[in-house]
Amino acid sequence: MLHPSTVLRPFALVLVLLAAGCSDPESPPSAPAQAGPAGQPEPTAPAAKPGAPAKTSNSAMLALQQGRSLLLRGDPKRAEGEFQRAVELDPALAEGHFELGKLRLHLSSQNVGSNARDQEVLERGLASMARALELDPKNDQYAYWLGRGHHLAKHNEEARKYLEQAIALNGENADAYKRLGMVYVDLEQLEPARQAFQKALEHDPKEAGAAMQLGQVELLFGDPAAARAAFERSMAIDPTQPEPYGALAKLLAQQGDDAGASEFEAKHKTWTEFDERLQKCRVAVNKAPDDAVALRRLAKTYLSVDKRDDALEWFLKAVHIDPKDAQSHMYCGILLRERGELEMATHHLKEAEFLDPDHLDPKLELLRLYVATKDDAAFQALLATVEGEASGDGASLQALGEVCHELGRAEDAERLLGKARALGVVPGAEGEGSTEDR
Repeated sequence: MLHPSTVLRPFALVLVLLAAGCSDPESPPSAPAQAGPAGQPEPTAPAAKPGAPAKTSNSAMLALQQGRSLLLRGDPKRAEGEFQRAVELDPALAEGHFELGKLRLHLSSQNVGSNARDQEVLERGLASMARALELDPKNDQYAYWLGRGHHLAKHNEEARKYLEQAIALNGENADAYKRLGMVYVDLEQLEPARQAFQKALEHDPKEAGAAMQLGQVELLFGDPAAARAAFERSMAIDPTQPEPYGALAKLLAQQGDDAGASEFEAKHKTWTEFDERLQKCRVAVNKAPDDAVALRRLAKTYLSVDKRDDALEWFLKAVHIDPKDAQSHMYCGILLRERGELEMATHHLKEAEFLDPDHLDPKLELLRLYVATKDDAAFQALLATVEGEASGDGASLQALGEVCHELGRAEDAERLLGKARALGVVPGAEGEGSTEDR
C-alpha cells in the first residue's frame, strides 16, 4: 500500500516561502564542510623519481581528483592528504596547490560562524595559494583567494595587493571588489571602499552582502538616505540576512521613526532566529561531515527559505555520501527539474522511486517530470500503475488527482478525485503518512 503524499502537493506550495539568501556574508562560495574528526590523511606517497614526467603528471591528477571526491563525500582531512600528495607528485601542479590552500583556509576556521582561526593552518594555506598564483599568475581566482586569505589573517596591505591584482586580471570579479571594499574599510579608506562595493554590485546585482556593506559606508559618510536605500536593496536581494534589518531599525530609531524601527527590529529578530537554526545545522555537519542525514537537514533548512541553489548543493553532497538516501535523491530530482536539467532529474527521481517504492511522493514528482519532458507514454504507464496500487487508498487517490489537475489532465483528475470521494475523502483534508526524516 502506498503512503499518501503530505509534503509535495504541489512542491512549491509546501515550502515556507520566507525568502532567499544566506545571512552570513563571510561564507565562502561552495565551501567544503568545515573540518571535523572525520579521519586521518592517507599516507603520503614518496616523491616521484626524475625521468618519468608523464607518469608523475597522471598520478598527481588522480590524487587531485581523489581529493575533490573526498570533499564531496564529506571527508576534508583525507582530502587534504590527497591534495598534499598531488603537489608532492607534481610540484608544478597549480590546481593542486590552490585546492590545498583553499581547503586549509576553510580548515583554519575553528568554529562555524566564528572569526577564530588556527593561524598555523591559515599560514600554510596562504603559502599553498601563493605557490598556485606563482605557477599561474594570470588566474584571477587564485589572486582573489590569496587576497581573501590575507584579509582573514588581518594582513590588510597584502590583501589589498592581491585583490587589486585579481581585478586587474578580471575587471568583472565581483567577489574581489567586495572583499577589496572590506579591506578598504579596515584601512579607513572610505571612498575607495564605497567605489569597490558599488563595483561589486555592478558586476553581481545579487550580491546582498555588498549592498549591506555599502549601507554601512554611507552611514559613515553621513548620508542616511543612501544608507537606507542600500539596506533595502540588500533585503530585496536576500531577505534572510538579519543584519540589514537591524541596521535599518537602528537608523529609523535615530530618526525618531519608532513604528518603523519596531517593524524592522521584529524582522531582525525573526531572521536572527532562522540564522541560529541554520548555524546549528552547519555545526552538526561540521561535527559529522560524513552524516548524510545531517547534510539533508541542512539542505532542507536552506530549502525552507527558498534557497534552492544552496539546498541542491547539500542534497547532492548527501547522495554522494549515502547513495541510498531516497529523500535526497527526490529533492535533487525536483530541484534539477526546476532548473531544466531533465536528464539528471530523471535519474534522481527514478532512483528515489526505486529506493522508496512504498511512498507516493517520488511517483508524483515523476509524473510532473514526464509532463515536462512531454513523455506521454511514460506518464500514462506510471499513472495506471499508481492508480492500481492505490485503488483502496482514498488519500493517495486524492493526491494523485490533485497532481493531474495541476498538470492539466482534467479527465484523469476527475476520475481519480471521484474515486477518492467514493472512499470518503473530503477535499482539502490532510492525508496520512509523512516523508519527514526517517
